[in-house]
Amino acid sequence: MSIEKKIFSLLGICMLLTMLVSACRIIDSNNIPQNPKVEMGATNFLKPTITIKKGNSLDLIDSVASQHIIINGKWDGSQQVKTQEPGAPSVNFTVNASGEAHTVGPFNTAGNFNIYCTIHPGMNLTVTVQ
Repeated sequence: MSIEKKIFSLLGICMLLTMLVSACRIIDSNNIPQNPKVEMGATNFLKPTITIKKGNSLDLIDSVASQHIIINGKWDGSQQVKTQEPGAPSVNFTVNASGEAHTVGPFNTAGNFNIYCTIHPGMNLTVTVQ
């Protein structure tokens, strides 16, 4: 094999190795954007209010094995008020298991939005979007 062929072969191998190494990027999971989170206890939202940025979604996570039916609206005393504010994402899901998570959103309109559990009186969450 001539010297020129050896040099071109070596350059080709170096180029392939460079492409392979540069394609194997390590990503720190702490730098990956994550949605703001609110945990649900047995009969309440552990944080009854949260402020998020316009365009964000929200993760609701059940921290105990308690069933929740989550929809738009709020408890007003002992009465359920089923309303969906203009610009609010539609919310309607059931949670059954500890650690189960649901993403709500995105919230693309600034304002205050109410979400509640139909099973547990007073289990209200207010989402303020700025």
